[in-house]
Amino acid sequence: MIFVDRTIPLLADLLAPLEQVRSVDVRQLQRDELIASGCRALMFRSTLRVSRELVEGTPVEFLGSVTSGCDHIAPEILSDPRYRVALAAGANANAVAEYVLASILLWNAQQNIPLRRCSLGIVGFGNIGRRVAEYCHELGMEIVTNDPPLVEQGFEFPPYVRVASLTALLAESSVITVHVPLVQSGKYPTVRLLKQAQLQQSAAQLIIQTSRGGVIVERALLERSRSGVAVAVDVWEREPDVSPTLARRALLATPHIAGHSINAKLAASLKIAEQYFAFRNERFEPPPLPLPQRIRLSSIRGPEQALALLLRSRQFDADHRWLCSILPERRSERIAAIEHFRATYPERTEVFCTSYDT
Repeated sequence: MIFVDRTIPLLADLLAPLEQVRSVDVRQLQRDELIASGCRALMFRSTLRVSRELVEGTPVEFLGSVTSGCDHIAPEILSDPRYRVALAAGANANAVAEYVLASILLWNAQQNIPLRRCSLGIVGFGNIGRRVAEYCHELGMEIVTNDPPLVEQGFEFPPYVRVASLTALLAESSVITVHVPLVQSGKYPTVRLLKQAQLQQSAAQLIIQTSRGGVIVERALLERSRSGVAVAVDVWEREPDVSPTLARRALLATPHIAGHSINAKLAASLKIAEQYFAFRNERFEPPPLPLPQRIRLSSIRGPEQALALLLRSRQFDADHRWLCSILPERRSERIAAIEHFRATYPERTEVFCTSYDT
């Protein structure tokens, strides 16, 4: 038996040839239900907190999360050899990169500053950061990045990307965007990576937060916004709730939906299905996906047309207006509205692609 979160598209159909699949509301999931059903595999989104109390003593041996991060899975589960944990790393990378691109283009439309006179600081040069760099390089922006783990690995950065210290990046960049996982400890922790002291020294006129809540201290972000710095925020410290004060001041404020394109959701399902088939020593043949063909940003006439295409397809501005409309509600009602909004998010398609996607 496989349990699949009912809000995940396509995945149940992909897994059906292997064994019985049940679509479930994982928010109501109980340990006893896993035991009684003989559930061997559990497929879920980041809304499910996977604890030892949930899966200990159950038949579950495979945990598939259609996300790139794993901070919703207990560390003791991740390190337990009894469980195979599968993630969909990179599936939503282009979707999030489009959100960053839209934020920059919205800001640029308001400021009317030629992008060729702007520099972009990318903190974290993983799947998302690389796509953001390529898009913004095509717009003529100077690209600076900071990613010490990649430098240690000897990663070869694109020739148009300059590697700098975090201090130098903050001091030099017109726009800052952060794309690191939430890491609590170790050599390169990212919790509270950007605090008030760092942001006060920053030259940035736009700060974009799409990584994980807690990587940038929200209070520090709020203080910068009060100083006239534009902010775009998709992840929050107290999710599923948002900070009403910060959201009201933001250029763009959304409830963790940057990666919610239909392209990303289907790609995540394919990644998890492929890993489960491999776990079962079965061959996986992915079906063709009926999605519109994406285009290269370089084929667009200018920033204005690029922004129009993004907002027409991804509708981040509409998401911002919706979130602002529910901010006055009581916290419990606001959280319920946000959870419903995310679970029933419309099927919005991506517009652009990079060399990493072709």
